[in-house]
Amino acid sequence: MPDERIRIADPDTQFGIAENDTRLLTRFLGLSQVATAGTRPLCDLLVTAGRDALAGADHTRVRYLIHAHTVHHVAPPELHLAHLVREQLGLPAARAFAMSHQACTAGIYALNVAEWLLLAEPAGSTALILAGEKVLSRVTRHLPGITVVGDGAAAVLVSLDGPGDVVLGLAHRTLGEFHEGGNMPAALRGRYQRAYTPTVAAVIREALAGAGLDLADVSLVLPHNVNRYSWSGIARYLGLPLDRVYLENIAQLGHCHCADPFINLACARDRAALHPGDVAVLVSVGQGGTFSAAAVRVAQ
Repeated sequence: MPDERIRIADPDTQFGIAENDTRLLTRFLGLSQVATAGTRPLCDLLVTAGRDALAGADHTRVRYLIHAHTVHHVAPPELHLAHLVREQLGLPAARAFAMSHQACTAGIYALNVAEWLLLAEPAGSTALILAGEKVLSRVTRHLPGITVVGDGAAAVLVSLDGPGDVVLGLAHRTLGEFHEGGNMPAALRGRYQRAYTPTVAAVIREALAGAGLDLADVSLVLPHNVNRYSWSGIARYLGLPLDRVYLENIAQLGHCHCADPFINLACARDRAALHPGDVAVLVSVGQGGTFSAAAVRVAQ
């Protein structure tokens, strides 16, 4: 995460958010500030996270570098960002590519992609998933009535076996009728709002059911940091105490695209909110009707 923070209510932020919207975001939705990388390039954020994830790992076993991102275009096409990151991380054997079109579920969805790719590789092969991007304009910084977006990146080194956290189950749904996202007409937006909470709950339960688990087994839900209000409603719908949803980073970092659940996993571990053997559920929702969840057992 970049070190700099910008307060949403600061009139000098140049976010262009009206006063009424600022009150909604800060008093009702639980946001306070966002992380910002300033002039620091996205490549640097991704490489920094990647180096941390690769510490002590055999670089020659990394067969894939997958950059998952929310916004379709995060760099000029001629930059070949994924290839540049691969070179700086020293991964000569890795095939590098980016994936989007899953909005803010792209990071969790990449776990599923990595699993299928690694099934065709020699035993011991790994894949490095990089989730994250920078905000490029006011249009993508502020999602009216929903959230404010920050900058950040996370990296996850995955394999089919070996030490580390264990992915117990994955679930993903796409509700294609809502593909227009923020451009939906009012009637369709109302249908989406009614479907939102039940569908989030469904992917959480589906990810757990894949491992023979249920909500009683979950120590912590690690959400996308969109806002506190929506997660309060989801917790009530699930019958889950709100203190079992990790909401600490919503006010501190803002919504960092598809990196949120992984950032929350790292923070929850560092702050002893998760312990060895605990079951956590990473959850994210993307504009356009995408919903993903991953049930994970924390490493012993």
